[in-house]
Amino acid sequence: MSFINAARSALCALTAAALVSCGAGANAASFRKETSDTERVMEASVSVSAEEVSVPADSSSEAEESSSSEDTSSESAAEDSSSEAPAEEQPAEEKPKKTVKLDKTLLESRSFTAEDFPKKVCSNKKLGKALDKIDDICGEYGGNISFAYLCADTGTSVWYNADRLYGSCSTVKAPYCEYLLESGINLKEKLTVNELWDRDAGTVADAGLGKTYTAKELIRLAITESDNSAYLTLVNRYGREGFNEQSASLGVQYKLWDGYIFTECSARDLLKQYAHIFEQGFADGRVEWLTKLMQKTDYETQITAQLADKYPVSHKYGTDHEQDCYHDCAICYADTPFILVIMTEQTPETEESDKVFRRLAKQFDLLNEQLYVKGK
Repeated sequence: MSFINAARSALCALTAAALVSCGAGANAASFRKETSDTERVMEASVSVSAEEVSVPADSSSEAEESSSSEDTSSESAAEDSSSEAPAEEQPAEEKPKKTVKLDKTLLESRSFTAEDFPKKVCSNKKLGKALDKIDDICGEYGGNISFAYLCADTGTSVWYNADRLYGSCSTVKAPYCEYLLESGINLKEKLTVNELWDRDAGTVADAGLGKTYTAKELIRLAITESDNSAYLTLVNRYGREGFNEQSASLGVQYKLWDGYIFTECSARDLLKQYAHIFEQGFADGRVEWLTKLMQKTDYETQITAQLADKYPVSHKYGTDHEQDCYHDCAICYADTPFILVIMTEQTPETEESDKVFRRLAKQFDLLNEQLYVKGK
């Protein structure tokens, strides 16, 4: 499965709108200066020794083998000959979804931008209800939230405050790891940790300097545990230039700057990168492994808390208590897959701050269900 032309065209068409007057480069430089006193790193280098690369396998997805035996004795056969197993019931054929013509007035006079909706939907009533609820949430939170939604099958998109810049926090780790996997790095390459992220309490920092990990292990820790020192070790080894070039090719406006492993970015930028992860997950087994890691993280209180019981959700969250940044970026593998990015300015990691993610996820799931896709 690949990302169809409609979704790709929607992203390209909206790239020009991302060139806002905020001045991404200047803001990024200011951002690094403002945060440098609170997030210092211990200068050092990474030493490397290489081994042969192998494509990663998701161990949790390996099937367990089992065996079973049947009693084939003539006595058992004689005993069973008098009865016949009931014929298997044939599953009923699915009826095609009922559809109605989209009521375009539902998309008008909204606080958000809604584009490229299909001509037919399953229910105007349910679609209108979801749009009304999303509007209510926008009114409640105002400029403190941003979101970007993209339907993978139809190219339908919904945007709110999508060009506002926030501290990226750890949301950038998944795109960076995707870049490493797509570029073909040696996953068995051993990297020695010679630098730790300041005040980090993750697995790598707890083990201390001098510990050696494979690139594959560091990617796993950076994604599942959001380990900052694991991510720092990867960036120190593989650099920023290639990642920045890939980001630019996707129409992304932000960069990773020398001396820092985070940045400022927008919901629009992150949507493009997570849509790319979604697409590559079907084309590249190594990136598919990444999407599986993103379904097994230690932080599952935002979008996944609302949707993961319905279908798989690959996500990466980000948080920064000093900046009051709290974000989540999700690839939702519904029958009609979609990508949802939510960025917020609020006190992170509380029951209250999780609510807006769950509320928006619920309504976008309902909205997504109303989009008619032929054959689904």
